[in-house]
Amino acid sequence: MPRPLEFDRDRAVVRAMKLFWSQGYKATSLAALLDTMGIQRSSFYASFGDKRSLFIECLKLFGQRTADLAIQPVDTDTRPEQLIHTFFAVTLMNVPEDRLHNGCLLVNSILELADTDDELSKLATQMLGYVEKAFEQALQAARQEGRWHSDLSPRQAAQILMLINQGVRVQSRKRTPREEIWSTLADALALIGLGYLTTQETHTHG
Repeated sequence: MPRPLEFDRDRAVVRAMKLFWSQGYKATSLAALLDTMGIQRSSFYASFGDKRSLFIECLKLFGQRTADLAIQPVDTDTRPEQLIHTFFAVTLMNVPEDRLHNGCLLVNSILELADTDDELSKLATQMLGYVEKAFEQALQAARQEGRWHSDLSPRQAAQILMLINQGVRVQSRKRTPREEIWSTLADALALIGLGYLTTQETHTHG
């Protein structure tokens, strides 16, 4: 009869995800993972198999959490297009400075692994695709309710939003001041008919 795991698996995965997020896949050693997750080598191999398998699990977790931010309304009165603003507010303005400078694990992984591990890069791209789909659905609902007007289709606008999203994540990794990123983001959103975004709509937490 196998021995039960002697650690909180979900918590360990979250800790590993944060380490991969801050250091990248290649730079994260097994020793660092064991220390951060607070588990023994034998438990690691029994539960996760290897570093790559754990990273895949972390990418999927990060992707799901990110997509959830784009589809879950703050309250029942939230306008569909406001979900997009909330997504950027929560992931850019309402995060600690060190987390902001980590950028996005999915975008980081695509850039890091595009030429060395096509499978992992494609998985990160797939996870970003879920976020793009959430944007498209929000804009489709906004158009149906007469709250969003643009010559673009919801799909075209969602594709542009993802380009904007990837750009601001790279800027955040370059340690561009938060206010400068936010100002650029507001200008970009205005070009696709989402121009009412202002810094007054956010609450920054250090």
